[in-house]
Amino acid sequence: MPRSPYGTLDTIEYIGPRPQKPKKNFFGGWVILLISVGMGLFFGRPLLASLRSEQVVATEAAADRMIEELQESQKPGDRLAVTALRMTKQDQSEHAVSSSADLLLKSYRMALGIDIKELLHEDMSNAFAQYPQLWYERGPDKEVDSSRIPNIQRFFHRSGDDVSQSEFEVGDVIFWTLPDGNAHCALIVPGPGVHANEKWIVHHWQNGVAWENKLKEFPMVLGRYRFGQ
Repeated sequence: MPRSPYGTLDTIEYIGPRPQKPKKNFFGGWVILLISVGMGLFFGRPLLASLRSEQVVATEAAADRMIEELQESQKPGDRLAVTALRMTKQDQSEHAVSSSADLLLKSYRMALGIDIKELLHEDMSNAFAQYPQLWYERGPDKEVDSSRIPNIQRFFHRSGDDVSQSEFEVGDVIFWTLPDGNAHCALIVPGPGVHANEKWIVHHWQNGVAWENKLKEFPMVLGRYRFGQ
């Protein structure tokens, strides 16, 4: 037997069926794709609906519905909420609101007949040293003091119920320090539509009265009170 030129390695002849290329499953990829799209639509639809509702809930129509629900209530907090919500849909001609302090004073006067401006002046006249000394004033100034949110917050702290550690309720007044160092305040109201069980705020923001889901967006809380309730 002749020797192989490669030493002892001989060529082995393959005997059997010819190897076949694997067949492509044309429908498999499309089925997986269709299933994925279907699952995305099924699970994504509630999220899209939620996002869509977030964009349209705080409308004048939503304010009208909430006012209608609350206006028969005799609870002071509900009456404050109704008054504040009405300010979100006014043209600002009859009761123009110039600041969050102004919103608060007008809400109390119109809803509960409480004149915060007068009460604040009386208390500052009796205990001026207990109020923030930030403006180099030597005594109370009735026309200016009630426009300063730190003064209103101190008045509520001295005269109202501090409820900072309790559950949020409609009609609560909350005070913050904003990131720029300025003081800010708002009234707590129900959310609109499907958000009615949530707590939103009405406040003066960016040159207008807004009804927004921003209760927890300002972390530096100075206090929360239920004055007049």
